[in-house]
Order: sequence, then structure tokens, then C-alpha cells
Amino acid sequence: MPDDDLEIIDPEGYRGSGKGEIFSHSQLIMMALKKCIENGSIEMREGYYNKKMDKYGNTIEIYVPDTRLTFIESVESAIMIMADDIEDDKENKAEINIKEILTELSTEKEKYQNLEKAEWTNARDDLKQQWYNKGRRLIPGVLTQFFPYYNYYIMDKVVAYRKIVAELTKLTKRCDYYREEFIEA
Repeated sequence: MPDDDLEIIDPEGYRGSGKGEIFSHSQLIMMALKKCIENGSIEMREGYYNKKMDKYGNTIEIYVPDTRLTFIESVESAIMIMADDIEDDKENKAEINIKEILTELSTEKEKYQNLEKAEWTNARDDLKQQWYNKGRRLIPGVLTQFFPYYNYYIMDKVVAYRKIVAELTKLTKRCDYYREEFIEA
């Protein structure tokens, strides 16, 4: 294709799949925040395996996802999509508040890591050997799932990420992504 046949398309007016979908930044934000709301509006629970039998008598394990992690991932995606908006925020509120929330979360994680390390250090040698035989290790800087501190941290992270969604919602208002609907009678 010769260079003079190239056509520059305005992303605000781009029609995606041909099904009348309009590709725009505000639409992406709306979809991302909608996912955050959907994923945050369900019971927050740990993932688990369900065992079922197929018609031949074979046991099949089906993983039911951790809804807490699903919510956290949806918020991280929203932050990714809104990165330019966060950076361009004239009041700089979103960036400051999100950093503060993440700093508090990091402090909580450190607290849980210290508790985990203390529990590991103070455990009897035979108990440590049992943990080791089951593949459980103390990894510096990482919360392991066999201690309760991992779940405490994940729930703290859910609470923190709910606050981040609130900050992103306030930012969308400051960026004037909300449009008034006029209905004539």
C-alpha cells in the first residue's frame, strides 16, 4: 500500500467492530469502572476447588476463582486505563490520594510479613520440619498462603482498592466524563 493511501483516523470517532461500538477513552473508563463495580459487588471470598464426577466416574477438579483477586485486578486495570487522567489531574488529588492509600497498604503488608516471620521463627523445630515437608517455606518479602496473614492482607487490599475506586470516580467527575441527559416530555 503506498504511503499516500494512509488515512489517519480520529480515535474519538473510530467505529470498532462494525457493530456500532464507538471507541473512546471515556468508554474505556466507563467499562473499566463498571467491571470494578461488578467485581466489587459480590461476596469477597477465597478461591477454591470443586470436585465433580463426570459421566464416566472420573473426578474433575474445577477451580472457582478468588473473587477478591478478581476485584483487585479489575481496579488495577482501571488505574492502568486512567493513567493519563491521573497524571493530567490539575488538582493532583487522585495521584496523591492513591499513593497514600498504597503506602498505608504497604505498611500493613510489612506488618503481616513481620508477624509471619515471628511465627516461623518461634515455631518448634518439628513443626517447621512438617511445614518444610509440605513445601511451605518462609520467603522474605512474600506472604505465604498457609499462614492467615496472607488472607488478612488480601482483605486489607480489597478495602484499600475500594478507596482507590472512589478516587477514580471523583477523578472522572473532575475530568467531566459525566454527561447530563436531557429528556423531553
